[in-house]
Amino acid sequence: MTERTDSSKKVDPPSIRVTDRRPRFEETSPGGTQPPEPAPRYPTFVAELKERALASETKLAEALNLLRKREAEADEFRVRLRREMERRSRAEMENCLKDILEVMDSLDRGIGGASGADESVLREGLGKIREQFLTILSRHEVRPMELRGTIYDPHSAEAVAISPAASREEDSRILEELRRGYSIGDSVLRPAQVRVARASQETLSEGEPVPSPPREP
Repeated sequence: MTERTDSSKKVDPPSIRVTDRRPRFEETSPGGTQPPEPAPRYPTFVAELKERALASETKLAEALNLLRKREAEADEFRVRLRREMERRSRAEMENCLKDILEVMDSLDRGIGGASGADESVLREGLGKIREQFLTILSRHEVRPMELRGTIYDPHSAEAVAISPAASREEDSRILEELRRGYSIGDSVLRPAQVRVARASQETLSEGEPVPSPPREP
């Protein structure tokens, strides 16, 4: 006898397993963190420009560091130079003062031996001290200016007195040095105070015009 199949019995369909190999884009990684964004890709010329810019920034930073180093070295050099100049200036001043002290020693000896000395001896001693002092000044390039009889120059002398000129040729000439002037090298250390001759209009009218005389103080 043939077995009858129960058509009322439900038969399950066969299961089919499918693997999805398509790339999946999820907002977060399995750990819950944001996945790293892929590095942007630039065209070749843009990448080259970026590399050049980075290289230029590096060179600029190196140049700035070198400039700061040079500035620091320059500041240190200026400090050393100023100290050296101050040291030399002080040494020169001390040498000058030591020379002047020699004149002071001569004056002290002259004062000590002045009692009972006649006028001629005292005058001779003072003259020697003056010559000694001028010799010391000449070591430092300080020399008295000889202006008597020369044409008045306001750069080297100051007219503090005016006297009538005896002739037209004497107009604007220095007649007397009331205070001696001194020069140092090629410059005027102290201008002299002088008496200057001034010709009258009658004297000036005899011949060609002459330069204007200095004004009265």
